[in-house]
Amino acid sequence: MSSKPKFFLLDAGPIIELHRLGRWDLVLDRAEIIVPRVIAEHEAQYWVREDDSTRPINTLSDAEAGRLTVLDCEEVELRHTLELFDRATQQSIDAGELHALTLLRCWQDEPIPSFCCADRMAIVCLCLLGFSDSAVSLEELLSGVGLTATLKRQFTTTAISVWIDEGRRRFVQRSGLA
Repeated sequence: MSSKPKFFLLDAGPIIELHRLGRWDLVLDRAEIIVPRVIAEHEAQYWVREDDSTRPINTLSDAEAGRLTVLDCEEVELRHTLELFDRATQQSIDAGELHALTLLRCWQDEPIPSFCCADRMAIVCLCLLGFSDSAVSLEELLSGVGLTATLKRQFTTTAISVWIDEGRRRFVQRSGLA
């Protein structure tokens, strides 16, 4: 495993999965977590238990308690990020992913947070923006904070490595960029 910082920007999928796995509070105790506002307010709202009942996710409450940071993007910056991609690529990313990619593109400080996402095209877009080294799987995040779990494929380092390879190849070919 590479040595990733314990500083993560999370997409909705990993937030929901961490809740499902019962690891959310442990991760908040062991790492600095950033969540895009659109994900906190609209995308990561609940998780589904094995009996199909739902449980709420309250990232805004966690932020109010100082356990994580919620960040927002300027509309002009969101548009600029979107305009970097061709139409097909634009249509393949959702609002939360766009916000996360924009936060990374506009990041001013060091270190840049690692982006934990379980969506192929979001990782490809991350690479197209030149941030392939910032991609991290949920498996790697958990390992980095001393935790383990049995994960679905999209949360594994194996899956994200394939997506990073695709994104780096597309970056070189300029495939997906405007």
